[in-house]
Amino acid sequence: MLVDNLNIAFKNIKERKSRVFLTFLGISIGIMAIVALMGLGEGMQQAVVGELSSLTDTVIVSTGEISIDSMNAGYSGDNGQFFTDRDIDSISRINGIDSIDPILSGVTSVYFNGETKIITVMGLEPDRMSEIFGIEFLGLESGEFMNEGDRNTCIIGYNVAHDYFDTEIKVGNRIKINDKSFFVNGIYKKQGAGFSTQTDDYIHVTTRDFSDLTGSKDISGILIKVSDVNNVENIAEEIEYKINMNHGDDDFASAITMSSILESIQEILSIIQIMLIGIAAIALVVASIGIMNTMLTSVMERTHEIGVMKAIGARNSDIMSIFLIEGIIISLIGGIVGVTLGIGGAQGLGMASSGFMAEGGGMTLQPIITPLIVLLALSVAILVGMISSFYPARKAAKMSPIEAVRYE
Repeated sequence: MLVDNLNIAFKNIKERKSRVFLTFLGISIGIMAIVALMGLGEGMQQAVVGELSSLTDTVIVSTGEISIDSMNAGYSGDNGQFFTDRDIDSISRINGIDSIDPILSGVTSVYFNGETKIITVMGLEPDRMSEIFGIEFLGLESGEFMNEGDRNTCIIGYNVAHDYFDTEIKVGNRIKINDKSFFVNGIYKKQGAGFSTQTDDYIHVTTRDFSDLTGSKDISGILIKVSDVNNVENIAEEIEYKINMNHGDDDFASAITMSSILESIQEILSIIQIMLIGIAAIALVVASIGIMNTMLTSVMERTHEIGVMKAIGARNSDIMSIFLIEGIIISLIGGIVGVTLGIGGAQGLGMASSGFMAEGGGMTLQPIITPLIVLLALSVAILVGMISSFYPARKAAKMSPIEAVRYE
């Protein structure tokens, strides 16, 4: 009986090609949007995880509160609080720490091409500078990182290079920081308002040059690398406790791990992905209304046929299954086409996004379409077909055979 019902459903679809085409086109657009957005979201998560996974053994220590949106907020020393040599000594006594890198920062005057601006300068050792800020989606727009032993050289932020002065600063130019000439060795990629890294509006120099420039050794932040990534959270808690004890203030310092930042980023990306899929689902709602309308019209057109089938012994369940199968077939075809278009659309959006981000120095985005995404998309298409066809199928099944046969 199932084979007969399938044959009848396919026959009815062939007889109404134009209407069916418009119906499954709506399903295709909805499924395409879902597949493309899920693929882009998955690709973005994989890219971020891949870039930051190498830093999961790093602890960032700042004065005051620290979060993903203000990861280096304390580095500038704007709150007037700084770490001391005693803090560094306390940290060095903790087991499992490989390296401790104090970060110095302060506000300086920067002169270029007849203009002077006030800009925050950060002091950090060159090897740590390249390790922390050298990952792909942070990285440099042009130039290169400094080497150990370099003097009077700097790396400048994207905004400092392109927006602060009337004339753009380029690699190889010289700027004056506190009246001392510095060679521009590199320019950071643009980060914008997303993953805050204190590169766009900052100038990075070596700790030695910073001390010579400002005469200050105020430590506004600390980067710590641990030997065992499995103990990084415990070590971060111990660091925070010891520094707070040194200053007699439970809220003096905050220690955050790159692992926790990575988890926060993944949560944010997941929420964004769900919101985008929710928007795409609106197209599926519209498509489901289209399927219901098509099936209701089909029921009206085939009232006499339904009556004849019931008169020769067809059960209500047989009539209902014919219309349900028809709706599922339309949705499934639309789902298959939508998945195909979604894969192509994801690749196109990925290329466009990567090109856009490349202009600002961002990471490249490679969409990832997993079998789970394809299976989920097809399942959603079938479910939409079933739900949208249920009412028309039920209406057809409840028809009186006598009235249906008389219907013209």
